[in-house]
Amino acid sequence: MDRILLKISTLLVILFTALSLYSCATKENHFDGTCTGFSMSGSGEDVQIDREQGLAYISLFDRQGSASNSDVPPGDILVLDLTQAPLKASSALIDGPELHPHGISLFIDPTGQRHLFVINHPENRDKGTEKIERYLEDSPGQFEHVETLTSPLITRANDLVAVGERQFYVAQDVDRSGDETVTDLVYFDGEAYSVVVNDIESGGGINVSDDNTTLYVAETNGKRIRFLFRNPVDGSVSLIKNISLDSSPDNIDVAEDGSLWVGAHSNVLALVLHFITGSNSPTQILRIDADEPEPVIEEIYFNDGKEISAGSGGTTHGSKLVIGSITAKKLLLCDMD
Repeated sequence: MDRILLKISTLLVILFTALSLYSCATKENHFDGTCTGFSMSGSGEDVQIDREQGLAYISLFDRQGSASNSDVPPGDILVLDLTQAPLKASSALIDGPELHPHGISLFIDPTGQRHLFVINHPENRDKGTEKIERYLEDSPGQFEHVETLTSPLITRANDLVAVGERQFYVAQDVDRSGDETVTDLVYFDGEAYSVVVNDIESGGGINVSDDNTTLYVAETNGKRIRFLFRNPVDGSVSLIKNISLDSSPDNIDVAEDGSLWVGAHSNVLALVLHFITGSNSPTQILRIDADEPEPVIEEIYFNDGKEISAGSGGTTHGSKLVIGSITAKKLLLCDMD
């Protein structure tokens, strides 16, 4: 019986792989511009850009090696000056604890002080404590560690967005308690944690509008972006609308014009197989203009995974587009026509 089940499972993998490859092959790669790869020692799953200073912050970690139980070095937060040539990345952190970083968020307060927040996973995500590390900028592009924050409510942190000097929302990917279909959106008001939404279908990414009143939550399993009104007094939220997508959204960048740039996984099966076999998984970047009566969704970038696989987000700075990946040990630095 075991041999029969093994043969069946092998055939299913082959069938799913064939279907995945066919799906990828039937869609043409496209991008109006040019891209250059920037190699790193790990993948840059999340990228935040300080547009005033032209600095990109990168959540660096060997996620593919970690997923395969390999002995990988600690992660880091890199800083990349997009205004200089040749490009060179260095650590943005002066001190702080060992990192297994995921989502990051940069908050600039009214005085111009930069606050950097970093999700720091435990070595064993199923048992360890999820942490949020907070840093303050000491000099341009250099941050000192200030504090480590934890809560029993934060169990599977995926991304976060800061809305104040010590206030932030955390989007979680799955519920570790056993319900794998929905999870919580957690808010920290500087003193206490609370669940503000409890039916997120896997929170892949989160961001906030420039006026700090609208939250955007990427629901990866729900294939939609949820728009939430944020009460600036108590942090509570209420639904504005949902925008459905044909892909599974990941990280969200809010561009200078207010549009949303969303990294998306157009073929989830290919993504799963990518983690299992190392095969290519498509990368897709969508631009969403939600100010129109009907949202305008434009596919800015699509690649079958040969240029960069398992892309997680596209972050903009003027005519530049920086594409990060869950697993690829590089960034794509693109100039848009």
